[in-house]
Amino acid sequence: MSAAIIDCNANLGSWPFRRTSYSTPEALIERLSRVGIERAWVTSLDAVMLKNVAAANEPLAEAVAEHDALTSIGTVNPTWPQWERDVAQCAELGMPGIRVNPNYHGWLLTDTVFGELLTAAEALGLFVEVTVRMTDERHHHPLVMVPPVALSGLLSACAAQPNATILAANAKNGEITSLLRDAGGALPERLYFEMSHVESVGGVQSVADAVGIEHLLFGTHAPYYYPEAATLKVFDECAFSEAELEALTHVNAEGLLGGL
Repeated sequence: MSAAIIDCNANLGSWPFRRTSYSTPEALIERLSRVGIERAWVTSLDAVMLKNVAAANEPLAEAVAEHDALTSIGTVNPTWPQWERDVAQCAELGMPGIRVNPNYHGWLLTDTVFGELLTAAEALGLFVEVTVRMTDERHHHPLVMVPPVALSGLLSACAAQPNATILAANAKNGEITSLLRDAGGALPERLYFEMSHVESVGGVQSVADAVGIEHLLFGTHAPYYYPEAATLKVFDECAFSEAELEALTHVNAEGLLGGL
């Protein structure tokens, strides 16, 4: 391929229920580079379990500031007081997007606040990443069982704000294709998915064929998942054309950012 792979779903920091390796910028860059990934969008694992999630945004930006290979993505909880200020801070820190974890922070995509968040993000040129799950529900701590985010509210949100850019991360095959069925066969132009949780042999190809390769982005969910899991799904299990590989591995990500 003519350009480096962009990992649109990597993480830095620590997760309370599992020790993570290569969780520093230097270690993550080195680990991703082994499989040909030279750029990554990174969020903070620590932020998910913080009450004030925005407290992790500035440290994340500072951690990656000296690493051109990494782009920081902030975390915002729109039920937290003065969350609008947190969105503005992410823009000021040079972040192109913000992540939300509705299931961990007690709200739904059908709540009014999601539309308000999309409006605030769009006004500042930020995309919104909706993280469906942080890890497979079978691996959750028995006292912290967190259900996946119900994505049914995405279509109405996109219809209400067609210029907002949304990336659904960590969605499984059926969760993605069920949205396509609900949409009647065509997804909103600015709605994207990353593929780290798409499973089964040839699953990435099947999802891409269903929703359109233009809606799919490459992601690993490292360090929680091994980067090789993502590259094997794409390069060993699929029969993409060169143009489709280019789209999946970097062109779509660049287009997402270019459309903000």
